[in-house]
Amino acid sequence: MKKLSLLLCFLFPLNALADNLPWQKFELVGQAELRFFVWPVYEARLYSDSGAYEFPHTAPFALVLEYKRQFTKEQLISETQKQWQILGIEQTREWLESLARVLRDVEKSDVITLYVDNKANSVFYLNDTLLGSINDPAFTEQFIAIWLSDKTSRPEFRADLLGSSL
Repeated sequence: MKKLSLLLCFLFPLNALADNLPWQKFELVGQAELRFFVWPVYEARLYSDSGAYEFPHTAPFALVLEYKRQFTKEQLISETQKQWQILGIEQTREWLESLARVLRDVEKSDVITLYVDNKANSVFYLNDTLLGSINDPAFTEQFIAIWLSDKTSRPEFRADLLGSSL
């Protein structure tokens, strides 16, 4: 019984921390599902403290991606590079190296959350566990542009995330 009490004491603080993640009191702006042909890739939800979002000015906010299949870290970075090329964004070696430091492989049902704070720093979580941050507002704007820029390669997806329609 003493071991169970000790175990509960250790578990409770961890659960309390998970309940205090910055975006958990935010309001849903919109949600969308990304598919590759008929196969689901991930479900996305966008949250802000007001329930509204204006690219690139709203901060803080969170973009939550729940994966429907597994991807390696390298695949995630490669897709980021591809989307930046489509958008005409000049990517820097530093940004790619930073992404390589914070991202991890994802399995089906894993959730990556990008939390952007008031200073436009990008903070990454995997299943509510902190992965790391990239403290560069220029990176944040260009990274979130993949989903939320009006030049995105997926305008319907963007409209759903913003809670609007085309």
